Amino acid sequence: MRMSRRRGFSMIEMLTTLIIMGIVAAMAVPKMDLSHMKSDAALRQVTTLFVQAQRTALTKQYNVIVSFDVPNNRIRLVEDKNNSNLLDAGDRSMWMALEPGTKFNAPPIGIDGMNGVVIFLRPKTIDGYPSVIFRRNGAASSDGAVFFTSKQTDLGSLRAVAITQSTGRADPYKYTGTAWVRAGA
Repeated sequence: MRMSRRRGFSMIEMLTTLIIMGIVAAMAVPKMDLSHMKSDAALRQVTTLFVQAQRTALTKQYNVIVSFDVPNNRIRLVEDKNNSNLLDAGDRSMWMALEPGTKFNAPPIGIDGMNGVVIFLRPKTIDGYPSVIFRRNGAASSDGAVFFTSKQTDLGSLRAVAITQSTGRADPYKYTGTAWVRAGA
């Protein structure tokens, strides 16, 4: 009588192969830096918020106020329909929390002489919050910058958005540990 041989792998062979593949994958895949990812997400959020404020001011033809509640890590957007530069009863306002895991934070060195947490060269304070106003022509009320980081606060996770007064342009920046460099588009 002829015995038939079974083809296949034993359970021990399969487990050994999976363990070896797991070890190789753990060594090959670079460690993900979540603090930098959170800071990058906040950078996109704040840059987008400034662009949205400017576009709303241009299309709706009224001022848009962006205010910063630094202690609570949130940003307020006010559609100032009567252009009074104040939050009035008829104005629409909305609070947005800064990206989870991030906070406003002062850097060791600033951008173009602007150093602080939320800094504007011609500061506006509306309802006790530092603010910038986007005008109907797209310009901002002041040059300025907003600085933030992940809650781990390592220098590599520092990010900033700088505002140009004349154009209302929002430029994103990353801190390399020694200098600020413009972040991608």
